[in-house]
Amino acid sequence: MAETVGAEAEDLSGKAKNQIPLLNYQAAINYMKQKDYENAIPYLENTVDLADAYGNNAEYREKAMKYLPQLLTGVGTQRIKSDDCEGAIEFFASAVKYSPTYAKGYLGLGLCYRSNYNEEEMIAALTKAIELAKASDDSKTITDAQEGLAGYFVEMGKMELEDMDPIDEDFSFAIEAFEKALEFYPNNPDANYQLAIINNRMGESDLAIKHGVKALELEDVEIKIAAINLELGTAYYALAELDLACEALKKAMVGVIEDVARPKKDRIPGCE
Repeated sequence: MAETVGAEAEDLSGKAKNQIPLLNYQAAINYMKQKDYENAIPYLENTVDLADAYGNNAEYREKAMKYLPQLLTGVGTQRIKSDDCEGAIEFFASAVKYSPTYAKGYLGLGLCYRSNYNEEEMIAALTKAIELAKASDDSKTITDAQEGLAGYFVEMGKMELEDMDPIDEDFSFAIEAFEKALEFYPNNPDANYQLAIINNRMGESDLAIKHGVKALELEDVEIKIAAINLELGTAYYALAELDLACEALKKAMVGVIEDVARPKKDRIPGCE
Protein backbone atom coordinates (compact mmCIF):
# COMPACT_ATOMS: atom_id res chain seq x y z
CA MET A 1 0.00 0.00 0.00
CA ALA A 2 2.82 2.40 0.84
CA GLU A 3 4.38 1.76 -2.57
CA THR A 4 1.03 2.61 -4.20
CA VAL A 5 0.73 5.88 -2.30
CA GLY A 6 4.23 6.90 -3.32
CA ALA A 7 7.03 8.98 -1.80
CA GLU A 8 4.96 10.45 1.03
CA ALA A 9 4.48 6.94 2.48
CA GLU A 10 8.14 5.92 2.34
CA ASP A 11 8.62 6.52 6.05
CA LEU A 12 5.68 4.24 6.86
CA SER A 13 7.05 1.60 4.49
CA GLY A 14 10.47 1.76 6.19
CA LYS A 15 8.91 1.31 9.61
CA ALA A 16 6.92 -1.70 8.40
CA LYS A 17 10.01 -3.29 6.88
CA ASN A 18 11.84 -2.77 10.15
CA GLN A 19 9.07 -4.47 12.14
CA ILE A 20 8.53 -7.55 9.98
CA PRO A 21 11.86 -9.31 10.73
CA LEU A 22 11.48 -8.40 14.40
CA LEU A 23 7.97 -9.88 14.56
CA ASN A 24 9.26 -13.12 13.08
CA TYR A 25 12.06 -13.23 15.62
CA GLN A 26 9.60 -12.64 18.47
CA ALA A 27 7.36 -15.43 17.19
CA ALA A 28 10.39 -17.76 17.13
CA ILE A 29 11.28 -16.85 20.72
CA ASN A 30 7.72 -17.61 21.84
CA TYR A 31 7.90 -21.07 20.31
CA MET A 32 11.32 -21.63 21.85
CA LYS A 33 9.97 -20.76 25.29
CA GLN A 34 7.39 -23.50 24.76
CA LYS A 35 10.21 -25.87 23.66
CA ASP A 36 8.46 -26.14 20.29
CA TYR A 37 11.70 -25.88 18.37
CA GLU A 38 10.45 -27.27 15.08
CA ASN A 39 7.90 -24.44 14.76
CA ALA A 40 10.46 -21.87 15.89
CA ILE A 41 12.81 -22.73 13.01
CA PRO A 42 10.77 -21.22 10.10
CA TYR A 43 10.41 -17.92 11.97
CA LEU A 44 14.15 -17.78 12.61
CA GLU A 45 14.76 -18.47 8.93
CA ASN A 46 12.30 -15.71 8.02
CA THR A 47 14.15 -13.34 10.35
CA VAL A 48 17.38 -13.96 8.45
CA ASP A 49 15.81 -13.81 4.99
CA LEU A 50 13.79 -10.65 5.65
CA ALA A 51 16.65 -8.87 7.41
CA ASP A 52 18.77 -9.60 4.34
CA ALA A 53 16.03 -8.51 1.94
CA TYR A 54 15.35 -5.23 3.76
CA GLY A 55 18.91 -4.56 4.88
CA ASN A 56 17.96 -4.04 8.53
CA ASN A 57 17.73 -5.78 11.93
CA ALA A 58 21.35 -6.94 11.88
CA GLU A 59 21.20 -7.63 15.63
CA TYR A 60 18.22 -9.99 15.39
CA ARG A 61 19.57 -11.59 12.25
CA GLU A 62 22.76 -12.43 14.16
CA LYS A 63 20.77 -13.88 17.06
CA ALA A 64 18.66 -15.97 14.68
CA MET A 65 21.82 -17.26 12.98
CA LYS A 66 23.18 -18.28 16.36
CA TYR A 67 20.05 -20.27 17.29
CA LEU A 68 19.39 -21.91 13.93
CA PRO A 69 22.23 -24.51 13.81
CA GLN A 70 21.49 -25.61 17.39
CA LEU A 71 17.74 -25.96 16.85
CA LEU A 72 18.07 -27.64 13.47
CA THR A 73 20.55 -30.14 14.91
CA GLY A 74 18.32 -30.75 17.94
CA VAL A 75 15.27 -31.48 15.79
CA GLY A 76 17.39 -33.64 13.47
CA THR A 77 18.58 -35.66 16.47
CA GLN A 78 14.98 -36.22 17.56
CA ARG A 79 14.18 -37.45 14.05
CA ILE A 80 17.02 -39.98 14.33
CA LYS A 81 15.55 -41.24 17.61
CA SER A 82 12.23 -41.65 15.78
CA ASP A 83 13.95 -43.69 13.03
CA ASP A 84 13.41 -40.92 10.49
CA CYS A 85 16.91 -40.40 9.16
CA GLU A 86 15.65 -39.18 5.80
CA GLY A 87 13.84 -36.33 7.51
CA ALA A 88 16.75 -35.75 9.87
CA ILE A 89 19.20 -35.25 6.99
CA GLU A 90 17.28 -32.17 5.85
CA PHE A 91 17.65 -30.55 9.27
CA PHE A 92 21.34 -31.37 9.60
CA ALA A 93 22.02 -30.13 6.06
CA SER A 94 20.31 -26.84 6.92
CA ALA A 95 22.33 -26.59 10.15
CA VAL A 96 25.65 -26.75 8.29
CA LYS A 97 24.31 -24.40 5.62
CA TYR A 98 23.75 -21.73 8.25
CA SER A 99 26.97 -22.58 10.09
CA PRO A 100 29.56 -24.39 7.93
CA THR A 101 31.82 -24.83 10.96
CA TYR A 102 29.15 -26.46 13.17
CA ALA A 103 30.65 -29.86 14.00
CA LYS A 104 27.48 -31.33 15.53
CA GLY A 105 25.60 -30.78 12.26
CA TYR A 106 28.16 -32.85 10.36
CA LEU A 107 28.04 -35.47 13.11
CA GLY A 108 24.29 -35.83 12.65
CA LEU A 109 24.66 -36.07 8.89
CA GLY A 110 27.34 -38.74 9.23
CA LEU A 111 25.30 -40.85 11.63
CA CYS A 112 22.32 -40.73 9.27
CA TYR A 113 24.48 -41.73 6.33
CA ARG A 114 25.83 -44.59 8.45
CA SER A 115 22.32 -45.90 9.12
CA ASN A 116 21.63 -45.73 5.36
CA TYR A 117 24.93 -47.54 4.59
CA ASN A 118 26.06 -44.56 2.53
CA GLU A 119 29.72 -45.18 3.28
CA GLU A 120 31.30 -42.43 1.18
CA GLU A 121 29.04 -39.67 2.51
CA MET A 122 29.34 -41.02 6.07
CA ILE A 123 33.14 -40.88 6.02
CA ALA A 124 33.13 -37.37 4.52
CA ALA A 125 30.66 -36.00 7.09
CA LEU A 126 32.15 -37.67 10.16
CA THR A 127 35.75 -36.81 9.29
CA LYS A 128 34.58 -33.21 8.77
CA ALA A 129 32.91 -33.33 12.19
CA ILE A 130 36.18 -34.54 13.75
CA GLU A 131 38.18 -31.81 12.00
CA LEU A 132 35.82 -29.04 13.14
CA ALA A 133 35.41 -30.45 16.65
CA LYS A 134 39.18 -30.53 17.11
CA ALA A 135 39.35 -26.88 16.11
CA SER A 136 36.73 -25.99 18.73
CA ASP A 137 38.07 -28.42 21.37
CA ASP A 138 34.78 -30.36 21.41
CA SER A 139 35.99 -33.71 22.71
CA LYS A 140 32.54 -35.31 22.93
CA THR A 141 31.77 -34.70 19.26
CA ILE A 142 35.22 -36.03 18.32
CA THR A 143 34.59 -39.25 20.24
CA ASP A 144 31.02 -39.64 18.93
CA ALA A 145 32.23 -39.24 15.33
CA GLN A 146 35.15 -41.63 15.81
CA GLU A 147 32.88 -44.22 17.42
CA GLY A 148 30.38 -43.78 14.59
CA LEU A 149 33.04 -44.51 11.99
CA ALA A 150 34.52 -47.43 13.92
CA GLY A 151 31.11 -48.91 14.67
CA TYR A 152 30.20 -48.96 11.00
CA PHE A 153 33.32 -50.91 10.02
CA VAL A 154 32.95 -53.29 12.98
CA GLU A 155 29.45 -54.04 11.71
CA MET A 156 30.82 -54.61 8.19
CA GLY A 157 33.48 -56.94 9.57
CA LYS A 158 30.94 -59.02 11.48
CA MET A 159 28.79 -59.29 8.36
CA GLU A 160 31.82 -60.57 6.46
CA LEU A 161 32.41 -63.22 9.14
CA GLU A 162 28.76 -64.33 9.00
CA ASP A 163 28.88 -64.66 5.20
CA MET A 164 32.27 -66.39 5.09
CA ASP A 165 32.56 -69.87 3.58
CA PRO A 166 33.03 -72.20 6.60
CA ILE A 167 35.09 -74.65 4.53
CA ASP A 168 37.37 -72.23 2.70
CA GLU A 169 37.84 -69.55 5.34
CA ASP A 170 39.08 -66.21 4.04
CA PHE A 171 39.41 -63.63 6.80
CA SER A 172 40.97 -60.93 4.62
CA PHE A 173 37.84 -58.82 4.12
CA ALA A 174 36.85 -59.02 7.78
CA ILE A 175 40.37 -58.11 8.88
CA GLU A 176 40.35 -55.15 6.51
CA ALA A 177 37.07 -53.90 8.02
CA PHE A 178 38.21 -54.28 11.64
CA GLU A 179 41.55 -52.63 10.91
CA LYS A 180 39.69 -49.77 9.19
CA ALA A 181 37.63 -49.37 12.37
CA LEU A 182 40.84 -49.05 14.38
CA GLU A 183 42.24 -46.49 11.95
CA PHE A 184 39.34 -44.22 12.83
CA TYR A 185 39.17 -45.12 16.52
CA PRO A 186 42.01 -47.20 18.02
CA ASN A 187 40.14 -47.42 21.32
CA ASN A 188 37.29 -49.54 19.95
CA PRO A 189 37.25 -52.67 22.14
CA ASP A 190 35.04 -54.72 19.82
CA ALA A 191 37.33 -54.33 16.78
CA ASN A 192 40.32 -55.40 18.88
CA TYR A 193 38.39 -58.37 20.28
CA GLN A 194 37.29 -59.53 16.84
CA LEU A 195 40.87 -59.33 15.58
CA ALA A 196 41.99 -61.41 18.60
CA ILE A 197 39.45 -64.10 17.62
CA ILE A 198 40.49 -64.08 13.96
CA ASN A 199 44.21 -64.22 14.73
CA ASN A 200 43.68 -67.14 17.08
CA ARG A 201 41.84 -69.00 14.33
CA MET A 202 44.66 -68.19 11.90
CA GLY A 203 47.33 -69.37 14.35
CA GLU A 204 48.75 -65.85 14.77
CA SER A 205 48.98 -66.03 18.56
CA ASP A 206 51.20 -62.96 19.03
CA LEU A 207 48.72 -60.78 17.14
CA ALA A 208 45.82 -62.33 19.05
CA ILE A 209 47.53 -61.35 22.32
CA LYS A 210 48.26 -57.84 21.07
CA HIS A 211 44.62 -57.19 20.21
CA GLY A 212 43.29 -59.10 23.21
CA VAL A 213 45.36 -57.06 25.68
CA LYS A 214 44.19 -53.83 24.01
CA ALA A 215 40.55 -54.95 24.09
CA LEU A 216 40.91 -55.85 27.78
CA GLU A 217 42.18 -52.36 28.58
CA LEU A 218 39.09 -50.81 26.97
CA GLU A 219 36.22 -53.14 27.86
CA ASP A 220 34.11 -52.74 31.01
CA VAL A 221 31.31 -55.28 30.49
CA GLU A 222 31.88 -58.40 32.61
CA ILE A 223 30.81 -61.04 30.08
CA LYS A 224 32.82 -59.36 27.32
CA ILE A 225 35.88 -59.21 29.57
CA ALA A 226 35.49 -62.94 30.12
CA ALA A 227 35.28 -63.53 26.35
CA ILE A 228 38.46 -61.52 25.78
CA ASN A 229 40.26 -63.52 28.49
CA LEU A 230 39.16 -66.70 26.73
CA GLU A 231 40.95 -65.54 23.56
CA LEU A 232 44.01 -64.48 25.54
CA GLY A 233 44.13 -67.83 27.33
CA THR A 234 43.89 -69.63 24.00
CA ALA A 235 46.74 -67.57 22.53
CA TYR A 236 49.00 -67.95 25.58
CA TYR A 237 48.41 -71.71 25.59
CA ALA A 238 49.42 -71.94 21.93
CA LEU A 239 52.70 -70.21 22.81
CA ALA A 240 53.23 -72.52 25.82
CA GLU A 241 52.91 -69.53 28.19
CA LEU A 242 51.04 -71.78 30.59
CA ASP A 243 51.00 -69.53 33.68
CA LEU A 244 49.56 -66.65 31.65
CA ALA A 245 47.11 -69.01 29.94
CA CYS A 246 45.91 -70.32 33.30
CA GLU A 247 45.47 -66.82 34.70
CA ALA A 248 43.48 -65.65 31.66
CA LEU A 249 41.27 -68.72 31.49
CA LYS A 250 40.40 -68.51 35.19
CA LYS A 251 39.20 -64.95 34.53
CA ALA A 252 37.13 -66.28 31.64
CA MET A 253 35.03 -68.47 33.97
CA VAL A 254 31.95 -66.24 33.78
CA GLY A 255 28.46 -67.10 32.56
CA VAL A 256 28.22 -68.95 29.26
CA ILE A 257 31.93 -68.36 28.58
CA GLU A 258 32.77 -70.78 31.42
CA ASP A 259 31.53 -73.75 29.39
CA VAL A 260 34.18 -73.05 26.74
CA ALA A 261 36.93 -71.89 29.11
CA ARG A 262 36.79 -74.79 31.58
CA PRO A 263 38.02 -77.61 29.31
CA LYS A 264 40.83 -75.36 28.07
CA LYS A 265 41.81 -74.53 31.65
CA ASP A 266 41.66 -78.19 32.72
CA ARG A 267 44.25 -79.10 30.08
CA ILE A 268 46.84 -76.92 31.83
CA PRO A 269 48.80 -78.83 34.51
CA GLY A 270 48.33 -77.35 37.99
CA CYS A 271 45.79 -74.73 36.86
CA GLU A 272 43.25 -74.77 39.67
